[in-house]
Amino acid sequence: MYDCDCDDCKTQNQTLAFDKDKFKGILNSVEKAFKQLHKKGNYKPEDIGNTKAYKDLIKETSGILNGAISDNDIPEAMLKSLKEDTFIFSGLKTNAQLAEASQLLLTENGKIKSFSAFSKDVESIKENYNQNYLEAEYQFAVSSSQSAGNWANISNDYDLQYRTAGDDRVRDSHDALRDVTLPSDDAFWLSYYPPNGWRCRCNAVQVRKGKYEVSDSAKSITKAETATSQIGKDGKNKLAIFRFNPGAQKVVFPPTHPYTKVAGADKVRKELKKQDSINIADFIKGDEPTNKEIKNILMSYAKLSPEDFRNGLDDIKILKSRSYMMQHSMSYSDKTGKWVGGSKITMSSHEFSSIKFNPLEEFKGGLAAIKSGKKMTFNQEYSFESLWHEILHAKTQTAPRKLSPVGIKNMETVNQFCARHTYPDFIKKLGGEAIHQTEILEKGYGYQGWINDFRAKLKTYGIDEKQAVKDFMPHLMSDYSSIGSKVNEYFIANAK
Repeated sequence: MYDCDCDDCKTQNQTLAFDKDKFKGILNSVEKAFKQLHKKGNYKPEDIGNTKAYKDLIKETSGILNGAISDNDIPEAMLKSLKEDTFIFSGLKTNAQLAEASQLLLTENGKIKSFSAFSKDVESIKENYNQNYLEAEYQFAVSSSQSAGNWANISNDYDLQYRTAGDDRVRDSHDALRDVTLPSDDAFWLSYYPPNGWRCRCNAVQVRKGKYEVSDSAKSITKAETATSQIGKDGKNKLAIFRFNPGAQKVVFPPTHPYTKVAGADKVRKELKKQDSINIADFIKGDEPTNKEIKNILMSYAKLSPEDFRNGLDDIKILKSRSYMMQHSMSYSDKTGKWVGGSKITMSSHEFSSIKFNPLEEFKGGLAAIKSGKKMTFNQEYSFESLWHEILHAKTQTAPRKLSPVGIKNMETVNQFCARHTYPDFIKKLGGEAIHQTEILEKGYGYQGWINDFRAKLKTYGIDEKQAVKDFMPHLMSDYSSIGSKVNEYFIANAK
């Protein structure tokens, strides 16, 4: 799919520059997906939304592609849009390979093949989509997301100049665009902002106005049309899909990629959007949710994101507690030393007068704001962060442990720190948007003294907070009983 027929590209047998171990997860997922396809005996695009094996394959694919964009310096809003695009793209990719494989399910007599025969027949499909194609897609995602990030930081005080990699592997058609210099609002950049093809290494840089002669826009567009033209055997232009701007359109992949043309692609897109968030209006009949509606919303969230509850979510309770705002609890067996049953989350309806905060009422108000399309207040948004803090407790795979007071402090500090950095995605899944994160990081109510000390220490050591979240989250989610020693080791390793 991604092989260019020009002489230059035929010599560019580049190898993907990421750890091949990252393929293991997706190869396991694709095996399970194809086993499920064989078991069902048919495929419909609607299956994407209700078949776990297919959803897992989408998740693994988007995880790899997100890895291509996460290391770039991209503004948060842009990064959010790019990740949404890779998720949709991963779903369309999954649909394409399942649809293609489904054509090989039956024998000439119309009977389902044995799994061994089917598996042999689809081997090339699995390899193409999940290794060969994925390599090209990963590489494109790196370049495309870099370009999108650069576009987000463009200043009108500068012109843009097209640059190539400057070596003997640059395509002649792309080399013809070298040094094209135009204002950032010129029509040229809306269609021909690089990358302009698979494995394209070109980019556009900001240059001081007046330093370079401005190019002729019409002539530049003509050259770019040539660079993105290659007529295939079907008489269609194979490269026209690259006439887009990842930054302006806030996407990673070409909006007209072949995956979007596969039968059922529109249905898949709708199913994926259903999976990605909850429509609050489907649950709340009035202006503000009832206690029962809150429970239904959160139980639906648990189904949408089962990975957030190690043993599932059993119940949502509402109590007038003065000792906590929200609380997560689970039962465990003294005999087995393991958790028993699912999580229970309790919301307090008590008014904490010193901070003028009623957890339940603020959460209700936040849901009402999401439903009506209004912005949440600080307190409303903080109630979501507070709940997310408890969900992280439900998510960790830590076995039952009795922690010392110091152990509790270490665990709660890291949990709260990570919660304050990651809760916006929780709000997004409920259809809302976090707008007070900076203030919540600085002035959130829970464990504030501990958080302030922890953040101050990170600053002293010159450690970026987002990087700290990435580094601590795996420990928090696997075994928080040892998080204190991990924190100490972390600061020692980062001592300057």
